[in-house]
Amino acid sequence: MKVTIVRGGGFAGLVTIISVDSASLTPEDAATLRAKVEQSGLFGPPGRESGSDPRPDRFDYEVTVEDQNRARTVRVSEQDLSGPLRALISYVSSLPGRQERVGPPG
Repeated sequence: MKVTIVRGGGFAGLVTIISVDSASLTPEDAATLRAKVEQSGLFGPPGRESGSDPRPDRFDYEVTVEDQNRARTVRVSEQDLSGPLRALISYVSSLPGRQERVGPPG
């Protein structure tokens, strides 16, 4: 399973890309990652994506999960993040096996 999170926006407009592949994690971390993805509902029925007005000081997120023969990408603004999706983003952002890049806006 691979999870990629793209965060953009904020005052500086920088783009942060964080990705993690469960193959590079400990078995415990990989199991927790899988559980957080399932709890987030990303592979459930399509839900409501971001519907709020854009705000220049807020972040926008694009979360992509690739697992075997399925993939799903959702785009959501910071204020519209559900609790489980926020927990997934927080977990991936804290994993020691993650790859992180920061780039200019655009």
